[in-house]
Amino acid sequence: MRKHKGFKLRTILGMLVIGSVLITAVLGGYMAYISNISSLSSSYLENNHNYAQKLSSNTSDLLNVMQNNISYIAEIAGQESFSQKDLDIVYRGNDQYFNSIVISNSNREVRFVNPGDTGVNVGTRLTSDASLQASLLRKPMISEPYVAVSGRLILMVSAPIYNDRGTYIGFAGGTLYLQEDNALSKLLMEHFYGNGSYVYVSDQQGRLIYHPVIGRVNEIVKNNKAIERGLSGQSGSQRVVNSKGKSFFAGFAYEPISEWVIVSQTPTAIMDKPLREMLISFLMKDIPLFLIILLIAMRVSYYISTPLYRLAQFSEEAFDSKKANPPSLPKISSIIYEVNQLHKSMGKYLNLLNEEIQIDGLTGLSNRKTFDLNIQEWYEEKIPFALILVDMDHFKQINDTYGHARGDEVLKFVASQLKLVATPGDVCFRYGGEEFGILVKYAERQSVMDMAELLRKKIAESECPNGGKGITISIGVALSDTLSGGPEKVIEFADQALYQSKKEGRNRTNIYED
Repeated sequence: MRKHKGFKLRTILGMLVIGSVLITAVLGGYMAYISNISSLSSSYLENNHNYAQKLSSNTSDLLNVMQNNISYIAEIAGQESFSQKDLDIVYRGNDQYFNSIVISNSNREVRFVNPGDTGVNVGTRLTSDASLQASLLRKPMISEPYVAVSGRLILMVSAPIYNDRGTYIGFAGGTLYLQEDNALSKLLMEHFYGNGSYVYVSDQQGRLIYHPVIGRVNEIVKNNKAIERGLSGQSGSQRVVNSKGKSFFAGFAYEPISEWVIVSQTPTAIMDKPLREMLISFLMKDIPLFLIILLIAMRVSYYISTPLYRLAQFSEEAFDSKKANPPSLPKISSIIYEVNQLHKSMGKYLNLLNEEIQIDGLTGLSNRKTFDLNIQEWYEEKIPFALILVDMDHFKQINDTYGHARGDEVLKFVASQLKLVATPGDVCFRYGGEEFGILVKYAERQSVMDMAELLRKKIAESECPNGGKGITISIGVALSDTLSGGPEKVIEFADQALYQSKKEGRNRTNIYED
């Protein structure tokens, strides 16, 4: 039986304080706290709902203006005398609305375009679903967002063009680049609170077409409760939790012209400060005795025990963790010298230890151990991923010809190219020797093949530390969600694809097909 070591000083003081003021302080404070939470929550939900409705109305007005403007452009484009110069003039009057304007003939071939650096040239045949729909429907329309040949995520407002005899001869299309500045983003950019609140917009497919974080545009967010209700045509408000686990007061409104859902939301953490101020005011005014006892008896024990408890809890979690990225050392603020010194020394030691354990000393990439932990963790959490295995061609000749020091520089160069093509969330690693790899999270077949091919071409075409071009790599790719078996099978299949690339003459990319 474990021997009882006695009560902690903090426990004894806490019992004295709580026992004396429990009824008078806790009940009164609790009721005031609940009342304020309810009042603030209702206020933020209502305000965000009203703001979302206002933005929905303004967005409708903006879309109507844009539709009217493009219809006018289509009307004058039906005249035989219409030229590129005419388009340049009307574009200058509409550049605050559209990022570009294109005039197409009935075969969807571009007649005129402004500006000229959009990636679409005169004579180019448009192949997007939006252009096909505009050509078939032959009426004013707003397209669903789509990815253009230039790689941009685009929304097109279009209107049909008829000549003087009433014959359909094409359409005029005004485009908004949803990941760049335009009239829509300026309308939605600044939230009226300015306190961490922000606005985002989803199309009818549940895809983000506007978000203050540009990288999230084109992301599917159908599981968001506010989006789900908005897509059903509702407007309202509710508390939601985003993909990062943060809670928000969200107001949403359905925009009928485009069938978009506009969401205005404020972090629920915004209530922390007024609630804290309310609680302090309550304590100061109603239970001064509680404050005196608490500040004298509890503060000393709090400053001593809490930092030490957090460090002990962290050490337990760190040793039990089997993840690639161990938990971070908690931030601790204490007036006690020993606690601060212990926290500082532990942080330095852990940083040094993590670097030695996780990072390859030569290239700065993750090492084999970190790769093993990541691929196991992703597999266990059922995260779809792809493995790109890279092997340098004829690396031994580089060492034999230029020496190992130059060979090390080549390895560093290849590592730097991996970092350039990788996206946030991917893990670049050195597998061993002249073998490297990238773990690509949430990868699709085409996108990971594009990434692998981009890496291969960049290295083959770049000027390398061996004194010029000529360095090539062979690549093997395997997708976790199309293969059976555990992480070992993914590695095995990627290795087989790599072997196939070597067998076919090197400087190639192959993907394992089950």
